[in-house]
Amino acid sequence: MNYYSTEQSMNSIGVYSGYRDGYYTFILQNNEVVDFEEINKMLLVQFDLKSDELKGRKFEIIYKEIIDDLDDEDFVVLKLEELKLI
Repeated sequence: MNYYSTEQSMNSIGVYSGYRDGYYTFILQNNEVVDFEEINKMLLVQFDLKSDELKGRKFEIIYKEIIDDLDDEDFVVLKLEELKLI
């Protein structure tokens, strides 16, 4: 079987829910809860996402969905790339 990896850029509007257990969580407009396990390090300079200060604030979110095919199972990682406070 061939191994493959793919990335897809996506954007959405969401409300920041907080940082828990290593994940940055947002609630998107369609009420989907999304946990980002990777983050562009520059965002941590721009925004203090580990504090409660930004909880409940609305953002435009640009992220990557990274899919790796490992042993007949897809492994999906969501990486937060850009944030714009709305």
